[in-house]
Amino acid sequence: MSTSLLSPAGWLVLGLPWPAETRDGWGECAVAIAPPMIPRSLVSQGAGIALDLATGLARDPNDGPGKAVFFSDVTLWLDKQGKTWPDLGIDYDAVIDELLSAQVPQLYLTLTQKAHAILCDASREGLRLHYPGGDVEHVTPQMRQDVHDGVAQSLTRDWPPYIQGLIDSGALQTR
Repeated sequence: MSTSLLSPAGWLVLGLPWPAETRDGWGECAVAIAPPMIPRSLVSQGAGIALDLATGLARDPNDGPGKAVFFSDVTLWLDKQGKTWPDLGIDYDAVIDELLSAQVPQLYLTLTQKAHAILCDASREGLRLHYPGGDVEHVTPQMRQDVHDGVAQSLTRDWPPYIQGLIDSGALQTR
């Protein structure tokens, strides 16, 4: 078996709606998939492009955020190139829906609401968080990187046993 199944070159992390029910401020609000594991024949051309861009960003030491690439990172990268999803002929909402419904390994993530907001933010100037007491916090690039690092650490820890469990149960074939 290839170690790329248990330890892929990177993950694409998709934000889900913030859940109605949370536990101590944490909610299951994101899904991670491993683009290198997904045969492009299983997805549309648009989804394949999104997966390929995420793979490229995961491997890019200059523009990439590390192994955990948020869908919003791909959107921001496109913006830096002067492009948008529609410029590529891609409906990004449809791509997200397609990837979430694809029959591929998907690991659900539990995050804080702040981390979830950062994960979903694709604004050029960075997110501003408004708190009930009137305080406003501007999310810095370092804060965003900290969320990337935390998600990557969780995936590095949790992905191998998740995939091994799929293999052991026969739900994932390695040949």
